[in-house]
Amino acid sequence: MRVERTLPAPQTNENSNRAANGGPVGAGHITFGLAAEQLLSQGFEPLPIRMGGKAPAVTRWSSVEIDDAKVAQWCRTHANCGVGLRTGRLIGLDIDCLDAHEAHRVQSLAEARFGTTLVRVGQWPKRLLLYRADHAFPKLKTGSVEILGAGQQFVAFGIHSGTGKPYYWPMGETVLDCKIDDLPLITEDDARAFLAEVHPGPQWGARRSKSSAPSAATGPVEVIRRNGRVVDGRDAWLSQIAFHSVHDLLDRGETPVPVTLASLVWERFANTTDLDRPRSSTGRAFDVADATRKVADKLRLLDEGRLPGREISTPTPDYTPAALSVEEGRTRLQELLSAYCQQVLAWHRIHEEEPPSLGVRATVGLGKSRAARAAIRDMKKALRNEGLPHRILVFTPSHALAEETACAGRDLGIDAAVLRGYERKDPATGDPMCRDIEMVRAVLASGLSVQDHACRSREGNQCRYFDSCLKQQNRKDVAAADVVVAPYDTLFSGLAFSEDNVGLILVDEGCWQRAVETCSDLFVEDLLDEPFHRMGENRVGGSPVAAMADLSAFRQAAARALRQGQKGISLIRSLRAEGLTYEDCQHAAKLEEWRKTDAAFMPGLDRAHRAKALRTAKANQRIDLLSRLWRALADLLRHGEQPGQSLQVRPAGSDGRQAIEMRRVKRVHDSLRGKPVLHLDATLRQSLAEAILPPMEIECIDVSAPHMHLRQVTGSFGKSMICPLPGLPAEELKRRGNRLRECVDYVRWHALRVFPRDVLVVTYQAIEDAFSDIPNVVTAHFNAVAGLDIYKDVVMLISIGRPLPPSQETEDLARVLFGGVEESGYVSDRVGLHMRTGRTCGLAAVRHKDGTAETLRAAICDDEMVQAIGRGRGVNRSAANPLEVHILADVALPLVYDRLTTWDAEKPYLFQQMLLASVAVDSPADAAALHPELFGNSNEAKLAFKRSAFKGQNPMYSSYREMTLKSAAYRRDGRGRCWQRAWWGAGDEAQVRCLLEIALGKLSGWRI
Repeated sequence: MRVERTLPAPQTNENSNRAANGGPVGAGHITFGLAAEQLLSQGFEPLPIRMGGKAPAVTRWSSVEIDDAKVAQWCRTHANCGVGLRTGRLIGLDIDCLDAHEAHRVQSLAEARFGTTLVRVGQWPKRLLLYRADHAFPKLKTGSVEILGAGQQFVAFGIHSGTGKPYYWPMGETVLDCKIDDLPLITEDDARAFLAEVHPGPQWGARRSKSSAPSAATGPVEVIRRNGRVVDGRDAWLSQIAFHSVHDLLDRGETPVPVTLASLVWERFANTTDLDRPRSSTGRAFDVADATRKVADKLRLLDEGRLPGREISTPTPDYTPAALSVEEGRTRLQELLSAYCQQVLAWHRIHEEEPPSLGVRATVGLGKSRAARAAIRDMKKALRNEGLPHRILVFTPSHALAEETACAGRDLGIDAAVLRGYERKDPATGDPMCRDIEMVRAVLASGLSVQDHACRSREGNQCRYFDSCLKQQNRKDVAAADVVVAPYDTLFSGLAFSEDNVGLILVDEGCWQRAVETCSDLFVEDLLDEPFHRMGENRVGGSPVAAMADLSAFRQAAARALRQGQKGISLIRSLRAEGLTYEDCQHAAKLEEWRKTDAAFMPGLDRAHRAKALRTAKANQRIDLLSRLWRALADLLRHGEQPGQSLQVRPAGSDGRQAIEMRRVKRVHDSLRGKPVLHLDATLRQSLAEAILPPMEIECIDVSAPHMHLRQVTGSFGKSMICPLPGLPAEELKRRGNRLRECVDYVRWHALRVFPRDVLVVTYQAIEDAFSDIPNVVTAHFNAVAGLDIYKDVVMLISIGRPLPPSQETEDLARVLFGGVEESGYVSDRVGLHMRTGRTCGLAAVRHKDGTAETLRAAICDDEMVQAIGRGRGVNRSAANPLEVHILADVALPLVYDRLTTWDAEKPYLFQQMLLASVAVDSPADAAALHPELFGNSNEAKLAFKRSAFKGQNPMYSSYREMTLKSAAYRRDGRGRCWQRAWWGAGDEAQVRCLLEIALGKLSGWRI
């Protein structure tokens, strides 16, 4: 409702020389004595403000009751003061940002979310928007944006301390023109979500989001500020001011007047810019003529229809929310599996076409593995009855999941065995599978059969542990089983079966990461230092002397080429410049292999022969490494950069040596090729799957999880923020330790809130133990949870951080899997998200500049987090058994979100830390006595209380951060003692009172 105004009209523009009513500025200046009573009648809480400042002129302003009597008193004593408004029911959205583009973006997003409202400006481009709340909430903040809540205040009318000019209301209307009930409504959840949307996100470069004001209008803005004033990039800053000033005028529906507009632009420029230094291009000082030219340029573009707009739009999500119910999804899954099993059966009967391959991407928790086991059981019986190959091979990401899978298969009556590696331990006894692992490793590295050369030879020689070897027993169990479950590595090493009777290969979860083999044990300098001795020893053909000379020349040429390649010169061009050809590199590989000698491995070697064999094997491994390098260089010269392998030379380390990093994609073992493949993966990406497995038809089953409530907490949770590492400076270790303690306290708080039900925390392995002492918390780390079903009953899942590799690592993986990468580096981009309410929001998240590398980044980071969240089996929850998920990371996952918020709004602060310790009190001296671990003395406690705005600005209620609190008033014994208040969550009243008396002495008063 508009209020008739009887006061002088305040200024509405900072460069106006006269007030809106035509009188002089001084005559139109609004003071507390003139405006306070009217503002109070309109529902506001006015405060007298010291002239030329921002602070109230009265004490206890945050808690005093502001009524007719109090305002009348202040009007008598502070009539000439400025006018402030206390927030609480009134909400001030303060955009304290000197970047005009960013300030406009935040305002536009606020108006899109909450509605158009009153705007107050002190120093442009900073601004404050007014809203109201039905229920007061504390101040919230992220970056340069604050939402002023309970117990805060802002200046409505007065003189700005920085500009020396009055605050103004650029849209014309002020708080004198409306009642508080006319302002748009905002809730605390709305405020938190808004801050999450405007949060700047991770800093991965300077690229602006697509919604930023076009550079064509403002020039490439590279503005450098010092002490709040622009010192470099001043011309671009002036252009930016002109651009926004024109648009501000158009938004108000006014016709631009060039002279007036130039005066406004100049004043904004002068208020925010260092003008003491002349222009570097001309040597003259900036003046109003520069502003006039900028305005003329923008108005010309406007007249020609070429002035870019500055509309801000929410990015469109690149995914569709899941629509199927869990029942519909399971029906669809069973249909797909049944049809595929019939295809496999038909193929084995005819065997004329390529074997059928199917990839199923199904939401985590749908039960795809369980459904597949049931379908395969029936298919296996049919295959066996018809005398067709019927052995089923199941490959999983870990031994733990393999054991879980085999156990589940046996429960269905399936004869299943787990192929356990030589280095594993027996899950029942804990004993090692192999007790001579040194010999096994050497034989494997030599590319020989472990069974023939380390266990038992055909001649009858055998390892001394052979008869009691758990690995040998495991081999027998696997040979007899119809279903063999093995980790992914076996896909590439193969299995030893007496007959080829494999009916189906089932790959459970993504396997591409295990297919990439990386070797960085060779250095450029090694090419010059490796020996030539024993070349041609006991061999026939060729002259060792001539061979050594050839190999030496090849090595020197390759070393020079590799050094040039590290400097950014094409490695292929460098190799050719050194005269090396494909044939040369192939010949060099053969010359290296000529140096090898037989290690003479056999089971049961005595100590002397064994030591010699191990030394020879080690030397041969080195030769194999050099041979591999030559063959990689030969392939590079013949084929160029191709998917399947890559070669990179790293910058010199502290020792001055340059590592040669060779990567290659391992092929599925020949014995497993040409078989039907079923690939089940909740985050299946076709391009990655087909880089390893045969081409396949992909079917997607996306199921909704209406009873999984997803909360996103934006902030910095990377390894460099929370993982302490040895060797870091003390200051950096302290900073990381503080952030980690905040995260631990966050988990402790929410674990206490849902106690005694279990909470799963998934985070980095390096900090996993930090959460292990919390009573009802279980922990896991990224890249070790895919497929596991043991966490399906947790009530809450908290994911902290993200498994994001360095951009160089992502690019290297992209090269070896897909070929070249055109762009390097990560950027922060705004990504669209679907909210439970049906609304779309935007969130800042990391993306790779290159599309191919972005596929890898998403697979490593986003998909792993989806897998982690899936451990709680959200699709299986009900209203009686919901799952609460908290994501503490700057990521944007293809899920439906219930709540967005920021770490600044959620991290534990003073009051919460006291509650976690036992009990919170509102007396700093008592807090110091109760919590010496938090406060060194009462002075430290008093300062901490002041910094956190505890007591006045952030009042406590019975419900605090989703925890129900109890409270009581108490008074310590002794004269002059005041009543104080205590709050607690767990424990009863008698326990808390006892705790207080132990720390503070006898209490003379206690009341609930």
